[in-house]
Amino acid sequence: MLNKLNILLFILLLPITASAQIWQAESGDKQMAVLELFTSEGCGLCPAADRWVHALPEQGITDDQLIVLGFHIDYLNNKKGWIDHFASPVFSARQRQQAQLNLYQTVYTPEFVISGEVIHNWEKHAKKVINAVSGFSPESSISLVVSDNDGELIIDSHISVEGDENRQYSQLYLAVTEDDLLSEVRGGDNAGVTFNHQNLVRKWLGPFSLNECGETDVSTSVLVDDKWDINKTSVIAVVQNLEDGFVLQGLSLPLSEHTDH
Repeated sequence: MLNKLNILLFILLLPITASAQIWQAESGDKQMAVLELFTSEGCGLCPAADRWVHALPEQGITDDQLIVLGFHIDYLNNKKGWIDHFASPVFSARQRQQAQLNLYQTVYTPEFVISGEVIHNWEKHAKKVINAVSGFSPESSISLVVSDNDGELIIDSHISVEGDENRQYSQLYLAVTEDDLLSEVRGGDNAGVTFNHQNLVRKWLGPFSLNECGETDVSTSVLVDDKWDINKTSVIAVVQNLEDGFVLQGLSLPLSEHTDH
């Protein structure tokens, strides 16, 4: 009777176990450039910047070289005749943080920050900076394991950091991004424009403290919003030295239909 009961329990639990999804990735021996684009649907200059970023693969800069984080800031809401529903004060705070690290007093849109450095003339200099960063040896390594626990993403990361100063000042940030989000703007500078947002930041988490010994395990969780398409989302990890602002390494983990066990 006991054996039959155990078999029955196994059968009942099997669909739950089989449906669990696990994704994992590790950074390599190549430094990834991390582009943080601060933008807004209410900004008349932003569509050109968005198009420029989306066209980078056609210019030879691919996902193997660059991670893009599209932060929609909230301080233009109600000032341009349009409310950007993807905007968040958390994202605006991230922009102000990057400005302070670069010793600047002002923020604006569109603004490019590449691996911690504000790039003012992005059309002229952004690709040069991306290529330069790609030539560096990474000062951190990242491994990510993400599992879907009934609508909750469990994010486990292991971070290694090289160098005493990096170990003293570096922190971990995590982001959830989503691609292919259509949004029709009906007011303000971009009235009549339909955006197809890529790399749009849904969640920004951190900073998470790292051990000064250089090896840290960090675990956290994110509730999956009903509006998200999980097959078009990614989890991004960024290790940044908050003394000089430099991003030591980044890692992108797409949550596609492929499942690793």
